[in-house]
Amino acid sequence: MKIGQVSKKYGLSKDNIYYYINYGLLVPPKLNSQYVFDDDTISDLEEILQLKAMDYSLAEIHRIVSLHRISNLENPVDKEELRDMYSAKRAECAGKVKHYEAVIHDLDDRIVELSKDEPDMQKHTGLPLSMLDLLCCPDCGAPLEISDVNMDMKYIYDGKFVCSCGYHAEVADGILITPNGYNGEVDKPDVNRELYKDLPPSLISLFQRSYNYMKEELESMDLAGKVVMETYINAWFFLHNHQQFFSPDGYYIVVDKYPETLRMYKDLIERENYDLKILYLADSSTNYPLKKQCVDLNLDFFAVNEHNFYHDSFLLEKLRPYMKSGAAALGTYFYFEKGRQSMAELLSTYPQCSADNFSLPWFMSEIQESGFDLAWHKVCGFTTDSGQNLGFSFHHKGERMYLMSYLARLP
Repeated sequence: MKIGQVSKKYGLSKDNIYYYINYGLLVPPKLNSQYVFDDDTISDLEEILQLKAMDYSLAEIHRIVSLHRISNLENPVDKEELRDMYSAKRAECAGKVKHYEAVIHDLDDRIVELSKDEPDMQKHTGLPLSMLDLLCCPDCGAPLEISDVNMDMKYIYDGKFVCSCGYHAEVADGILITPNGYNGEVDKPDVNRELYKDLPPSLISLFQRSYNYMKEELESMDLAGKVVMETYINAWFFLHNHQQFFSPDGYYIVVDKYPETLRMYKDLIERENYDLKILYLADSSTNYPLKKQCVDLNLDFFAVNEHNFYHDSFLLEKLRPYMKSGAAALGTYFYFEKGRQSMAELLSTYPQCSADNFSLPWFMSEIQESGFDLAWHKVCGFTTDSGQNLGFSFHHKGERMYLMSYLARLP
């Protein structure tokens, strides 16, 4: 048989067969400078494949084949050596079997735990009554009147908010929905969390490094009685993944342009039962029905970037009227280093996107111009490949995308 025939019959590449020849496992004769695979060579190949299936290394296979070639096992010493090799492999396999039996047992326990029916302890929440005093008309600043209310002693579940100036909003299933809905076509509510899928491990590691910087800062803050706000959660939502780091005595405002996304996260948060007081606000603008200077801490994980997908303005400058004197902004900003192709793709996909998006010099300048003092910033690292992730589909492989965590404060 010729090498092509052997390759086809045994499902091996020619390169693989040549490797066996160069390694000395196969020693086929030559005819007219071409290898010929005679019966002995084929027999050796079949033995090699069988030994590989038994998890022998090529070095071990070479030794076994050599014992056959040297003495055809007529020497008792060679037989003893081969028997010892088989016994050692058997002991090794028996150890693996024992190990994998233990692994299977542990996996079974985990599968059973995840398959248990959870007790129906989910709390149904709404707009907390304790947060009503944070609301006002965004147009004239007057208090809002509420009617057609479905409520209990703790929450408002449904109702209508109106102002004498003509402003109106509604509460539906515990979510405050303003007239500022999103009517664009370049985005959609991520109710199945597609943006969290297909993230490469390298990017997830960068996320975690930024989370660690933010968590370290949070642990030094006393958020009891404080108001914390996070916006643009349709892309990434820091508070949801880190509820255990937030005080149950704090007040939390979660904003997104999609009621559907807020409803999905509201359901998840209710199931997780950390019992945080959360006002869910559906609004695609930054003209919120909130009192000025009511927020102590703004959380930003990609929110500044997300805002610039649709606006030329700087998000923290837009949010500043709602932030108290001395309030902080804690977040992570994403930026490119020489990301010409990535930015071209981004601007093509999102026609409203700011050309300053993913620009570190622009971010640093805007922080200062918006009146914030940058307390610290830490570069988490960079990735040159965001994989097949939907959220970073514009990122061209090879261009560096950095993550930088930061803390900024108002005077």
